[in-house]
Amino acid sequence: MEQRFCQSCGMPLTDENRGRNADGSSSEDYCVYCYRDGKFTQNFTMNQMVEFCLQYLDQMNAQTGWNLTPVQAKEQMLHHFPHLKRWKETDKRTLEEKAADLLAQCENVTVASVDDKGYPRPVQMSKIAAVGFSEVWMATSAASMKVNDFKQNDKAGLCYEHYGDGVALRGVVEVIADDEQRRKLWQDWFIHHFPGGPTDPDYVLLRFVGSEATFWINGEFAHSKL
Repeated sequence: MEQRFCQSCGMPLTDENRGRNADGSSSEDYCVYCYRDGKFTQNFTMNQMVEFCLQYLDQMNAQTGWNLTPVQAKEQMLHHFPHLKRWKETDKRTLEEKAADLLAQCENVTVASVDDKGYPRPVQMSKIAAVGFSEVWMATSAASMKVNDFKQNDKAGLCYEHYGDGVALRGVVEVIADDEQRRKLWQDWFIHHFPGGPTDPDYVLLRFVGSEATFWINGEFAHSKL
């Protein structure tokens, strides 16, 4: 019998690792790690899938007897993946839609304020909510240096990346202490930082809104004003 391979990640398909179609039948094209209940498990671009698969290179080498370096494996995937069914089909999403899907995959973002000497102060923060690809909400301490920066200068940079695709934004940050909004976006794990709960005076929200974007998604580079 001819060996079949997952048409998303290139994994050899067996009866044990086949994905499932929406009607519960076995997929003839995709593995369970890429495809379940008639849907892809990740909204990846092809380049993201390559980067994702590279983290399993040691396992792949052990199973196949190969001794590929990360560079060799990446070159092979970039040559082979465009011929797989999933990646041969045209991705009809706009660059902005791809960026929104990318942000949805990110738990953290890096946001940069500008200090009183004009230097950027980048910090990694948890994303607690987002709208599209250019509006991001975060929570922080009212006494933090970044809050002081943003109160003096609302200009900001924000970027996010996932498996090789990334977006960098320039815009402004609003510091929000409104009780209704704080309750709306409160998450249980915040209690470890703000023991007073949603009305803790040290708990504030940061709302970033982008005005310019630089995209690097699936090998496509673009810059645009929003």
